[in-house]
Amino acid sequence: MVYRIRVSDRTAFKRCRRAWDLGSRNRQNFEPNSAPGVINLERAVRDALAVYYFPGMWEWSRTIVQPLVHKALERSVQSQTQAQTDAHAQQEALDRGHVLLDAYAAWAPTVDHFTPLRIETDFEVDIPDPTAPGASLVTPDGEPIQYTDRVDLLAVDDDDAYWVIQHRLVVDQWAADDALQLDERTIAWCWAWPQFYLGMRVAGTMYNEIRADPGEPSTIVPSQVAGQHHVRHRRMYARSTAVPRERVHAEGTESFRRTRIPRDEAELAAAGTDLAVEADAATSTSLKIYPTPAPEICPRCSYRPPCLLLNEGGDAEAELTLSYRHRAPEPVLEEGRLGGVAWSMNRGAAPPRWPERS
Repeated sequence: MVYRIRVSDRTAFKRCRRAWDLGSRNRQNFEPNSAPGVINLERAVRDALAVYYFPGMWEWSRTIVQPLVHKALERSVQSQTQAQTDAHAQQEALDRGHVLLDAYAAWAPTVDHFTPLRIETDFEVDIPDPTAPGASLVTPDGEPIQYTDRVDLLAVDDDDAYWVIQHRLVVDQWAADDALQLDERTIAWCWAWPQFYLGMRVAGTMYNEIRADPGEPSTIVPSQVAGQHHVRHRRMYARSTAVPRERVHAEGTESFRRTRIPRDEAELAAAGTDLAVEADAATSTSLKIYPTPAPEICPRCSYRPPCLLLNEGGDAEAELTLSYRHRAPEPVLEEGRLGGVAWSMNRGAAPPRWPERS
């Protein structure tokens, strides 16, 4: 058995322990019986960009690739469609997505100074024990504790520097520089990747922001668009000797922005330590469960009804039985998913995948 910490677990644990306790796969594993039929346009655009940056098609003409990108958008939106999803909302998401992708394809070649290597790659890594060098964290029951997530894009630049890239849909304002510098999810990608792919040092993070506000996205004059950037003789084991020193470098238009932030060894080590401290607290036998009521948390929480019952000193079991269900186990591999891999290259044979904790 393995205790897996997902990015959703980290977020929920720090936001509200009661909601985390009810919803985490490592805890009570409840989800609402019926979720609202809301289309996640960011998820759909990310699926489409996985096709756009698919390494095996990077040298293809964009006139061939772009129709495949749009098909990926349509498949993603359709896969999210439920019986209660409004048909108008679905079409609106598709229309908006198609416009964004066409404008993005005109802008991206001006800033894509890299070659994609991996897209939508899942990883699982042991969390080192900061109190015992050379050892990994385990639960009080002796189960290994692993951190798992999915990297949107891994790319290499002309200096043999590797970068992890996150795609984001933005409404209203670009993310503040401070928020990007402190973004724990992508820093954790940089920390985890050298353990997942032994010997590869990630230079830093790039944030690929796409404005999703209503209205037509701005772009550039087509005659100014350059072709795809290709890094020749890329080596998956190389380490860059020319990592940019500028802390935050951003470029873009009113509708698109690319921000690059190098990450140094001290920053990555601190990220690993922070993750270990959180993992140790979450698996402690003396962990206390309590709510964190706040206006920015409770209105969108899926566990308000049982939380209110527990706050009143009542029993939430009947409400959980009536309105919630246990999540089905996650598939070992999502069959047919672009970028899906069973185990990292450069690691030998994959270990057995034990069942999820019940």
